[in-house]
Amino acid sequence: MFSTGSRGQVGTGTLLVFISVVLVAGATAGVVTNTAGFLQYQSDQTSESSTAEVSDRLEVAYSVGVVGSDGSSAELEGLELIVKPAADATAIELDNTTVQYRSPDGVTTLVSNGSQDATGPTFSVEPLQGDAADGVLSDPSDRAKLAIPLDGETAALRSLRRGEAVELTLTTGSGADTQVQHTVPAVAPDDGAVKL
Repeated sequence: MFSTGSRGQVGTGTLLVFISVVLVAGATAGVVTNTAGFLQYQSDQTSESSTAEVSDRLEVAYSVGVVGSDGSSAELEGLELIVKPAADATAIELDNTTVQYRSPDGVTTLVSNGSQDATGPTFSVEPLQGDAADGVLSDPSDRAKLAIPLDGETAALRSLRRGEAVELTLTTGSGADTQVQHTVPAVAPDDGAVKL
C-alpha cells in the first residue's frame, strides 16, 4: 500500500537556515517595536513642546506710560505692563520671562530682576492679583505688573517723547512670544501716567 522506500529528510543545513530566518525575523520585530516606541515618545515630546510654545504665553491686559516726576518735561520715564496668562496657559514663571524692547534708538533685551541671569538691563515684577506673589501666573485671574525703567541704561532705554513708537516682545520660558506695540500720546508735564 504505502511505499517505505522514500522518506523526507531534513539536513543540518536546512535546519540552520530555518533557525537563522526565525532569529532574523525576531530581531527585526524587536527593532521595529523599539523604533515605534521611540518615535511615539518623540512625537509626544514634540507635541507638548509645540503646545507650550503656543499656549504658555502672556497677554497684556493694560499698558501705562509713567511721566517724568520732575515736571520739567513731557517724556515717559517708564513703562508698566499689566500681564495675565493666556486662556489656555499653564504656569508661567515671570523670572524666566524676557522682554525684547525696540525703540527708535535701538534694541535691548531685559530680564526679570529676580532672574539668575540679571546682569544687564532688568524689569521688575510686582504681583497685583491672585496667587502671583511667587512670580508664577497659573490662574486666568492672576495679574502682575512688569515695570520697565527708561533710565538710559542703554541707548534703547532712554525716555520716550510724543509720537515715538516702541515694540515689546515678551517671551516666556517655554518660548511663547507676545508682541505689543505702543505709540506715545501727547503728554503734559503734570500727568502722572498715560494709557498707552
